[in-house]
Amino acid sequence: MLVVITIVAALLLAGVALLRGTGPQARKSANDLIYAMIDQARTTAITSRSDVILAIAEPGDLPSGDQRCRLGIFKVTEWPDSGDISATLLSRWKTLEIGVALLPGDVDGIPNPLDGGELDIEFGSTKQSVTVHALVFNPRGRLRFPEGSSPVALRLAEGTYRNGVAVPYRGATDGGVIENRIKIGRVSARPYRFDG
Repeated sequence: MLVVITIVAALLLAGVALLRGTGPQARKSANDLIYAMIDQARTTAITSRSDVILAIAEPGDLPSGDQRCRLGIFKVTEWPDSGDISATLLSRWKTLEIGVALLPGDVDGIPNPLDGGELDIEFGSTKQSVTVHALVFNPRGRLRFPEGSSPVALRLAEGTYRNGVAVPYRGATDGGVIENRIKIGRVSARPYRFDG
């Protein structure tokens, strides 16, 4: 009996240790993914001399049916004056970790692409259509969309999606949102941490 109790106690301690760091680890992993995809989209725009879209598909934007955010990179052969954008999906959609969500809302007055307009993208041989929030990089590596002259900021928080809406987790002690804020410059369009 003593051996069984010892084994159960060891398993419980191991389970608690594994669960303790999952929120920050998921946020760091998602943060690294977003940085990498911004850099990949910007570099692809420069090297291919075309417009490249980093699409942000929130739950409900794609027919996946789960409550997770996805990112995709599209190459645009010719930027249209209006209407749907015809593009080529360069790789599979990347899914953010469970336990993280992209939040709307500006960061100290810097606009968030999740608050602005959306793009209608047609892609694939069957001309699938999707409406997403996006960052668009022009052939010089600058931001084309969202339109404007100021940089943009993304908010990545520990949280989840409920009915397609991002719901951040609140800290136990102060009730604040646990998040990373990423600023993307307008001219250089490189991502960097907003809070140091």
